Parts: sequence; C-alpha cells; structure tokens
Amino acid sequence: MSDTTAPVHEFNPYKIPREYLAAIGLVAACSAQTETVLKMLLGACIGVDMEYGSAVSCHMTAPLRDSVIRAAAEIRLDSTEALDELDALLDAVKSALDKRNDIVHHSLYRDVNTGEIFRVKETARGSVKVDVIPVTVDQIELDAKAIYDGGLAIMQFMMKHGLEPRPMPTRPRGHKLRAARKAARKQSGK
Repeated sequence: MSDTTAPVHEFNPYKIPREYLAAIGLVAACSAQTETVLKMLLGACIGVDMEYGSAVSCHMTAPLRDSVIRAAAEIRLDSTEALDELDALLDAVKSALDKRNDIVHHSLYRDVNTGEIFRVKETARGSVKVDVIPVTVDQIELDAKAIYDGGLAIMQFMMKHGLEPRPMPTRPRGHKLRAARKAARKQSGK
C-alpha cells in the first residue's frame, strides 16, 4: 500500500505557475537595468562616455565592477560623506543582486500534493550543502523591487554628485569592425 501523502517534487519549469515565472522575469529585468546603471556609474567615475564605459565594463564580473567603481569613485569624489553614501548604496545593490542570483540560479520545484514552490540552493564551498527554501511570488516581487530601487538610488546619487554619464558621440566605425577589415583586406589582395 503506497502513501499518497508522500511529497512529489515536480522540477519541470513548465509546471511552475505563471505568476512565479512572471516574478522571476521581473527580477531578471530589474537586474539588467540596475547593472546598466552600474556600468554608467563606472564610466562616469573613470570619466569616459557611455560607449567607452560599456567597452570597459560590459563583460566584467559583478565583484570586479564593484571594486573598480569603488576605486574610481575614491579618485573622482572629494567628499568622504559622498564616498560613505556610495559604499552603503553599493552594499545594498550587492545584497539585492545576490537575491537575484538566488532566484535565477537555483532550481525550483513544485510540491505536487500541496502546490507549494521551493527553491533548491546548492553550495559546495568546502563541502556540499543543499537547502530547500519555500518561495512565494510576493517575496520574489519584493526582491525585484529591492533590485530596482537599488539601481534607482545609484542613479539619484550620480545626479546629486554630478556623475551623469557622458553621452556617446557619433563615431562612425563600421569600417573598423573585424568583418569589414577582413573584407577590405580581401578586396585589396592583402
């Protein structure tokens, strides 16, 4: 005789309720926006326009971007109060983006019997540890808001301290792209 109350874990993402998937998408969208603000801040701190800022920071890891922003801001800003404010804002954004990582990088499953949704957090730093954590749509949406608010606070800080990113000037460079250079070499016989 089988026990019908035994948990049945459904790991199929297509079986996760749509409201959870929408909340996860909101977290991803808010994260992308906040990361764009951080790239803008980095460019403003090192004194380059948005195009150069993107060239430098687009593929940086989050910890590296954070370190470069803090170092460049220390050089750029004269006010120790502003630096303290920025440290607090960057710490809040890091914490919020850590929540994004928890949401986006951990498996979700649905308990078929109860309908509850859980995330499985696995770590292997020294030893393997697995935590199963209940998750709600409301909590995911609160995390999305924290991520969005963190980016907004950084943008407000930038405006307050004259760190608006310089706009991209027009730099025609289609002829400089790798494919264009290769085609030009081929055409000239070099």
